Amino acid sequence: MTEDRVDPFANISLGSFKPKSEAQRPADEAVIEKISKDNNFPSRAPHETRPSKRGRFNSGLPKKQLNIKVTEACYDRFYEMAESRGIRVLGDLMSLALDALEKVEPQNRQ
Repeated sequence: MTEDRVDPFANISLGSFKPKSEAQRPADEAVIEKISKDNNFPSRAPHETRPSKRGRFNSGLPKKQLNIKVTEACYDRFYEMAESRGIRVLGDLMSLALDALEKVEPQNRQ
């Protein structure tokens, strides 16, 4: 290996390089607006944001995971019930639903 390194910039001539002049005039916003309307180009307005949902929390009681598949309508209904009752822990709504079902259909003990 040689100790001499080749200079990659040794043969570059920047004589023809000239920076842009500062005399460029800015575009007129009214002209830009007219052109965009004439060509049906919509403005880039921000999308409407939905209000964020309130966060849920878990209590310190022992828990078990219950994974079930439901229809989208059932899923939406479950969350709407929780929101309308102010329930933040979905397990509490499940307990209420099971209690109501047991009242309507008492278990047959043999």
